[in-house]
Amino acid sequence: MNYRRVFLSEAAVLWAATILLLGLMGCQEGARRGSQMRVADPLSGSTADLERGAEVGLVEQMAHHRSSYERTLEVLLQFYDQQGNHLKAGWVEEEMEHMNAGPQRQYLVVAEVAGPGLRAQRTIPEADILYEEGLDLKRRGQGVFGLLPDKKKLYLAIDKFNELITTYSDSDRIGQAAFEIGEIYRIHMKDWARALQYYERVRQWDPQTARPVSFTMARVYDDQLHNRIKAVHYYEEAISLDVPNESNINYAKRRIELINKELTGKIYD
Repeated sequence: MNYRRVFLSEAAVLWAATILLLGLMGCQEGARRGSQMRVADPLSGSTADLERGAEVGLVEQMAHHRSSYERTLEVLLQFYDQQGNHLKAGWVEEEMEHMNAGPQRQYLVVAEVAGPGLRAQRTIPEADILYEEGLDLKRRGQGVFGLLPDKKKLYLAIDKFNELITTYSDSDRIGQAAFEIGEIYRIHMKDWARALQYYERVRQWDPQTARPVSFTMARVYDDQLHNRIKAVHYYEEAISLDVPNESNINYAKRRIELINKELTGKIYD
C-alpha cells in the first residue's frame, strides 16, 4: 500500500472539513451580527426590506455550509471505515451525533422570504386543493376544543399552506393561507412573533381580506405582548379597515379608551 498517498488523501479530506467548518463558523458569526441590526418591526419600510434580503442571503449561506460540512463528515467516515481506522471513525460518528443533536433553528419562514409584494389576484384550482388539504390537516390537528393538539398534523398543515404561497404566489388563496398559518402559530404554538409575521402578510397580500387581521393583531399586542401603543394602533385599524364586526368594534373601542386612560395616568403619575 502507498502509505504516503493514503496520508495525503486523509490530510486533504481533513483540510476540506476544516475549511468548511471555519466557513460555517464565520457565517454564523455574520448571522449573529446581522441579527443585532434588525429594527423593532422587521416587516415595514425599505430599510427592513434590505435587511431582510441580507438575512436571507446569510441564512442560505449557513444552510449551504452546514450541508457541505455534514456531507464532508460522511465522506470522512467512509474513508476511515475503508482504512479500518475504527478510532477515528468513532470520532467522526461522535461529531455527527453532536451536530444532529444540537439545535437547528428555523431562522426564516415563508412569510419573510416571500416579502410584502405578493398579491392575491386569480383563482387557481391547484391552489384551492392545497388550501383545502391544509384546512383538513388543521382541523384534524387542533384537537377537540383545542385540547391535546396533534402538532405533527399542525406542522403538516403549515407546510401545505406554505406550499400554496410559494407555488401559486398570485393565487387568491395566499392571504387566507397566511391567516391560517398565523392562527396555528398564535393558538397552538404560542409563537406570537411568527403569528404576527403571517398576519402582516395577509394585510399586504390581500388588503380586501374578510379575515379580522387587524383585530387579531391588536389582541396579540394587547394580551400577549402587552405593547399597548401597538395594540391601540391595530384596534384603530380594526375599526376602520377590518370587515365590520359589531362585537370586535365594540371591544376595540373599549380597549382604546381604557388603554388611553392607562397611558395618560402613567404620564401624569
